[in-house]
Amino acid sequence: MKRTHFKKFFIASTAACCFFCISESTKAQRVIDGAHSVTVEQFNGENGNWLTTKNPEQLQKAGGLSGATLWGEKEDKTGFYRYYSPKEVKGKEIRGTFEDARFVIRVPRDWNGKLVVSAPGGNASEMSNELLFSDYVLEKGYAYASTDKGTFGGDNALVSKDDSLAEWHMRFRQLTKAAQSYLSVHYKSKLIAPESEGAGKLVSLKHPIPTYAVGYSNGGYVVRYALEHDNEKTPLFDGGVDMAGVLWRANEPNLITSYTQIVQHAGVALYGEGKKKEKAIEEMYEAGLPKGTENYWFYSDQHKWFNTLNRYRDELDPTAKKKIPWQQYTNYDQFGLRNRSNDYIFNSYHFDKRPDEVKRTVREIENTGEIKAPLITVFGTWDAVLFPDVHAYPYEKLVKNKGNDDYRLYMIEKGAHSDALVRSEYDIQKDRQPLAPYVHQSFDLVVEWVENSAKPPRSQKIATPQNRLKVESIQSGKEIEPY
Repeated sequence: MKRTHFKKFFIASTAACCFFCISESTKAQRVIDGAHSVTVEQFNGENGNWLTTKNPEQLQKAGGLSGATLWGEKEDKTGFYRYYSPKEVKGKEIRGTFEDARFVIRVPRDWNGKLVVSAPGGNASEMSNELLFSDYVLEKGYAYASTDKGTFGGDNALVSKDDSLAEWHMRFRQLTKAAQSYLSVHYKSKLIAPESEGAGKLVSLKHPIPTYAVGYSNGGYVVRYALEHDNEKTPLFDGGVDMAGVLWRANEPNLITSYTQIVQHAGVALYGEGKKKEKAIEEMYEAGLPKGTENYWFYSDQHKWFNTLNRYRDELDPTAKKKIPWQQYTNYDQFGLRNRSNDYIFNSYHFDKRPDEVKRTVREIENTGEIKAPLITVFGTWDAVLFPDVHAYPYEKLVKNKGNDDYRLYMIEKGAHSDALVRSEYDIQKDRQPLAPYVHQSFDLVVEWVENSAKPPRSQKIATPQNRLKVESIQSGKEIEPY
C-alpha cells in the first residue's frame, strides 16, 4: 500500500525542525540507503520533551493507553502503574519510510552500544510497541528500531499485490541493517570494543552492534523467522523474545485450519442450545481453544476470528471459492453485533484439501524451528486468539526436533493474547495475568544468556501469584513487583 497521504505529516514535521535537525536529516537520508521522508528530532527533556512515552506527545503517537487496562492503584504504584513507569530519557528519533514501510529509530543520549529491533502485532503501526518494548529498553540504554512491516492497515492490509507476509521479513531485515549502519556511522565512539566483557564477544567488523529481535503476535512470528533465517557467519541478530507469536506450517495445524473450524462452530457454541451447543463447544476445544477461555469467546468472535481468517486465507489461498470483498470482513448490525451472514463461506472450506500450490505458498513463509540464536517465547495459557496448542507448544516441539537447546517457552498461567483485557469486564474472576512483565523479564534473561552464558530456567508454566497485583519471578519462582 502506497501511503502518500503521510507526506504532509513528514513535510510538516521537517519544517518544524531547527536548522540542526534539517542538517542531521540530510545525513540520515544519506546513511539510511533507500529511505525517504526522513526526519530527525532531538529530545532534550525540556518542558517534558522526553524520548519515552513519559512525554505526552510520544504517548499520543503510540496510541495512548488504549491498549492497556489500568489495573492496580495509581497512587500506590501497584499493578499496571508499577510496570508502566516510563523514565526520563534524552536522545534522538529518526523516522522515515522504505517505499511504503514506515520505521522509527531511537537512540538514547547514553547509548550502551546495543540495538533492539521490534515488529508489531497484527498490521499495526511502527509506534505500537512503545509501552511493551521501546520504553523498557530505552531506559536501559539500548537503541530501538521498529517497522510497520510495510502492511500497515486494517482488513485491507494485505489486499495490494505488493503486500505479503514475505514483505514483513524483508522489511524487518532492511530496518535492522539500516539501524546498524546509522549507529555505526554516527556513534562510532560509543561502539562496544571486541575486548569488552559480556557483549564484546558478539562484536566483529561485520557485526559491530549486538542486536536483539523482539515482537508481538505477527511480530513474534517475524522474530522467529528472522532467527531461523539469519546467517550464522555474519548474523544480524544475537537473540530474541517473541510474545504470543504466530506459527505458520503448511502441513500441520495453522491459523487458517484452526480458525476455519472455529468460524464453522462459533455461532452455535455461543448462541445455540442443547446438544447442538454442546457439540459445537467441543468442536471449539478441538480446534485448539483452551478451556477456561469461555469468557473471551464473545470478544474474539466479534473482533478477531472471522476477519483474521478472511485476511490470511485470501492472502495465502487466493483461488479459494466464496471469497468476499475485504470491506465485508468486519461488519456489524444495528445492535453493534458482528454480522454473521457471510460465515457460510467457510462451511465447506478445508485447507488440507486445497491444491499443492496453496501448501507451497505457505511453505515459502513457514517456520522451520532452526533458530540460529537464543530465543524466548512468552505465551498465555488462556490465549483465545492464537491458541497455545496450535502456535506455542508445536513451535517448542519444532525447535526441539532440530536438536536445539537455545529455546525457552514460558507459558503464563491465565495469561491471554492481549493485556488490554486484564481486569476488564471479561476478566470475571479478576485473576488474569498480564504478559508484559514476563516479556520484560524474558528480555533480561535472554541478554544474560547471550552475553554472559547464563542459561535461563527451563521451559515451564508460570503460576498465578497469590497477590494479584504481583507477578512470579521466572528466575526464582517468588512473587515480585511487575516491571
